[in-house]
Amino acid sequence: MTNKIKIILAGAWLHPMYEEASCYALQNLGAEVIPYNWGHLYKRPLFRFEVKYSIKGPSLYKLNKDLINRVYKNKPDMLIIWLGSPIFPETLEEIKQNTNVKLLSYVHDDPFSHHFHKLSPSYYKRHWRFLQSSLKFYDIALFSKQLNVDDAYHFGAKKSAVSKQYFVPNLHKPELLTQDEKEYYGCDVVFAGHFEPDGRDEYLRALSEMNIKVIIYADFSWKKANMGNLPNNFKIRSRVSGTEYVKALNGAKICLSFMSKMNRDQYTTRCFEIPACGKLLVSERTDELQKIFREDEEIIFFSSQGEFVEKIQWLLDNPGLASKISEAGHRRVYKDGHDVDSRMNEILELYSEL
Repeated sequence: MTNKIKIILAGAWLHPMYEEASCYALQNLGAEVIPYNWGHLYKRPLFRFEVKYSIKGPSLYKLNKDLINRVYKNKPDMLIIWLGSPIFPETLEEIKQNTNVKLLSYVHDDPFSHHFHKLSPSYYKRHWRFLQSSLKFYDIALFSKQLNVDDAYHFGAKKSAVSKQYFVPNLHKPELLTQDEKEYYGCDVVFAGHFEPDGRDEYLRALSEMNIKVIIYADFSWKKANMGNLPNNFKIRSRVSGTEYVKALNGAKICLSFMSKMNRDQYTTRCFEIPACGKLLVSERTDELQKIFREDEEIIFFSSQGEFVEKIQWLLDNPGLASKISEAGHRRVYKDGHDVDSRMNEILELYSEL
């Protein structure tokens, strides 16, 4: 798309992978991007409470009024709202009634998952209710999963489409580690991600019985896991992000991806970040992921604990083959355009069709 458009990109801007990376990509594609950041408000307990339970309190009223004023002042062609759970339907309705701004929603979580309802009824029923009620006002609602597109139409969306997760080329790339970094990050198998009670702890505990080095980079959720007494070759460390996350991937021979059942994942950002780093991806088998990568040529899949353990050992015993698979996966994510610039170009093309 060659016509320069003005975009307000609104969101919490809490992670460089999301709003920040998208902003730079859109600018690279020629768009004028005006950031609108409400992330600093999360320092306030009242704001966090109002967002969590979708309460129309003073903090959210101020945020929504400020967003409206920003649109009136800057007169953008498009307003992109990233994870718009704090945004009232009335806010979008006013913008639609008084401007020609096109409204686009992007959500990479699952705002319709009934797993959230089972684990935390108040979260499911309240946290996403503003977003669900707002879908009818967006010109297009983008989700990372096809099933969410179907859900969105049920909630009144006019137009909805899939925009998959992505990798950021200047961040997720092969990296030569220093000797000290190799000693710290070096391992046979790495997993960086949250815990949920879907059996992933049992899969990883099975690796502890093998004579291999395993590292988990985890958040507080792993305190709920039943890992038992682990040998010295199995380590659980604090969560990493950004360049530290990339070093953790580059230090491993094999990188794992488990699908969130709560989020009804068919693929995750790791499924693109790991191959982009030139590393071997071993992932739970899903229908959608099988459409993206060629099994045993660009990725290794598993569907059971037995298959998981067997393939990990097979890959470690055949490093030459493992290297070929990782190289092929790296080529695939670039060839098929799973980078952030390609994803943002898709958004600009969707805008041009509105």
